Amino acid sequence: NYNKTRFTKLDKGLIDINAIYYKDSAYDKWSNPKWRTYSKEFVRFFNTGQVLFVSCDSSPTIDKINNPNVGLPGYFIVIGTKIKVDMFQDLNGGQTGKYYGRIQPNGDIIFYEQRPETYFSSFSMLERAEGNDRFSIWRKIKVDSLKSYKPNW
Repeated sequence: NYNKTRFTKLDKGLIDINAIYYKDSAYDKWSNPKWRTYSKEFVRFFNTGQVLFVSCDSSPTIDKINNPNVGLPGYFIVIGTKIKVDMFQDLNGGQTGKYYGRIQPNGDIIFYEQRPETYFSSFSMLERAEGNDRFSIWRKIKVDSLKSYKPNW
């Protein structure tokens, strides 16, 4: 459980809790076109190690960004530039799953779209996997009127 003291005390310095991360685009070498643009998902991180993935009908509004009652909850840890998320997923009637990524020098995050469980939840196996070329880019966007709250999960 990522909500334990050993995880909440870990360094989260590379994650900006005063910003949202907006899913900008995704790459898949097998699709046509290779790059697809997105504008309907964002993620918000909290200093407690909690994370919230939110889908929108259009670009995110401040009301949606500050709403604690929407989205899929999870927990995250940062190890160097790696980010590991354990989150609820709308699969099989609801289950937990992992989502791994790398924090980029400019603050954006690249998330790998392959399921880490396929690679025994090993970050290095996921990155080294042949054909590992499905990823999404989540751009960091500062939000001035971001409301601070403690998630209730």
